[in-house]
Amino acid sequence: MEALLNSQCSGQSVGPANQLFGLLVQTILAAQCTISPPDMWPKDYGPTALARGLDEYDFVIVGAGSAGSVLANRLSENPDWKVLLLEAGGDPPMESEIPVMLGFLQNSPVDWVYHATSRNDRACRASGAKGCFWPRGKMLGGCGASNAMVYMRGNARDYDSWEARGNSGWGWSSVLPYFIKSEDNQDARIASDSRFHGVGGYLTVATASDRTDAVLRLMTEAVQEAGYQRLEDFNADTHIGFGLMQRTIRNGTRCSPAKAFLVPVKDRPNLHVIKHAQATRIVFDDSRRSVVSVEMLINGSDHLSVPVRREAILSAGAINTPQLLLLSGVGPKDDLQALNIPLVADLPVGRRMQDHLTVPIFYRIRPLQTATTNDDDPHLEMMTDAFEYLMRHSGPLASRGIDGFVGFVNTANTSEPYPNVQYHYVHSRRRTGLASSLVRGMELRESIAEVLERANAETDLLVIFAVLLNPKSWGSIRLRTAQALDKPTIDAGYLEHPDDVKQLIGGIRVQERIMGTYTLSTLVPELVKLDLPGCSTFDTDRYWECYVRELGVTLYHPVGTARMGPKDDPDAIVDPRLRVHGIRGLRVIDASVMPEIVSGNTNAPVIMIAEKASDMLKEDHGL
Repeated sequence: MEALLNSQCSGQSVGPANQLFGLLVQTILAAQCTISPPDMWPKDYGPTALARGLDEYDFVIVGAGSAGSVLANRLSENPDWKVLLLEAGGDPPMESEIPVMLGFLQNSPVDWVYHATSRNDRACRASGAKGCFWPRGKMLGGCGASNAMVYMRGNARDYDSWEARGNSGWGWSSVLPYFIKSEDNQDARIASDSRFHGVGGYLTVATASDRTDAVLRLMTEAVQEAGYQRLEDFNADTHIGFGLMQRTIRNGTRCSPAKAFLVPVKDRPNLHVIKHAQATRIVFDDSRRSVVSVEMLINGSDHLSVPVRREAILSAGAINTPQLLLLSGVGPKDDLQALNIPLVADLPVGRRMQDHLTVPIFYRIRPLQTATTNDDDPHLEMMTDAFEYLMRHSGPLASRGIDGFVGFVNTANTSEPYPNVQYHYVHSRRRTGLASSLVRGMELRESIAEVLERANAETDLLVIFAVLLNPKSWGSIRLRTAQALDKPTIDAGYLEHPDDVKQLIGGIRVQERIMGTYTLSTLVPELVKLDLPGCSTFDTDRYWECYVRELGVTLYHPVGTARMGPKDDPDAIVDPRLRVHGIRGLRVIDASVMPEIVSGNTNAPVIMIAEKASDMLKEDHGL
């Protein structure tokens, strides 16, 4: 250590200074290791499997994401059941643990890096030649290890509508206990309402902090001036309003589904986890009606097959699950025949996909923070933030003020108790370049990023994301080829229905009213005008329709590609117990099964689905 310090500068030390600074370096290195210790995650059973082969497992779970992590925990509670969990990725990197660094996970080795097309050029016009960028988590925890950690359930109407479609047992009163079961709510005010919340579950849920942030305080006052209620709890029985969201954050680090559900049970002898194992095909018996085994590719080169005693469970997410079904012969007959894939079951896999489309709008706002010696030295500010996070797991790397602020409104009917538009916020302080980084991360046109970069060099920017909660448009997922490692074709289907555009324009108009309140006049807010092809006559409805079609991007919530419904539902792939219609020993348990997208972020609902499905599996197998 002394040699290292002495090599950095010519000034020599007689001892105490080197000891002091050496202790500082050692402390920083030790603190870094506590963020994501290598022994935290389950051991990889892959090397053992390749050396010895795989015996029969009671349950083989494909995908260690938000659903798969829960299922592995709950099913391995029975010591007599052998459970195998397959994950195409590996352990989450350190950036996954640090809340504000989530953007660095996109276009990285832990991202599937998908792209979606848009029919008839109706959306994603400002995206690159590859189409709309669709990042998806490829690691333990799946998208729950790369998302914004928002804990939002949706509302009672969402689930009651599922039940009304013939899905008995999926109404609000039936699913609420499973939300509560997972939860360990750290906010005493919210947790005290035991009708809606729980403590002691695996999943840590905490209210976003940093209530002292000046922009957050002003926005909270402004929405009330505009006539909206301030909400303390978005997961209870009131759904219109603004306030601080709850997040899955534990001690300043991400509480991913893998950390919550897998880490505590990683040493169970009846649970094995194979990392870097991509399932390539589900194998059926000669009658093509029962699952026999699951084939996989480990480390991209080693082929292996695992026999299934009871059930194979697909929890690979709304893109990879339908892809695996199609590769295995479960899907639309004509599509499979075109690729010479033997038909097992003629079902509309991938045909009713929905996603939350979001549109960012940008405001110049006057900086409010007091000038500091760090203002002209972003590197020094970054080091200060890093030190605070390493020592205390707090500060700007744990949470950034208004980032925790969220809103829900109904733009079509102000007396309606359920929302159709949601809002998220990001404050890009002067010279930080955060806004332009966001745009580049979304793979939007470089000229847009350059405009925002210039604006952000002069002043602060407030980025407001308007989210379409209940789209009437549908997309689809199809195989591009019959090769398991080839990415599927994704048609986002955005903005095919005119009502979707109207609702988003209405959402933008609500924000304009809020930004025009007297409370926010101190910020001197001004819309950043972007020069977009065909978008003329600024701030008219026609301009905003053009804008929405240019800048609309995914909020990372695809669902419905293996839709749940009774046997007489022509769009259904699984029944209300999540069994694939017409096949024994095969279930889908993830966001793919949602009959309709929920009115909020989807991670908490997926965890709920897995909790409920775990009980179904235990019931169906005699526990």
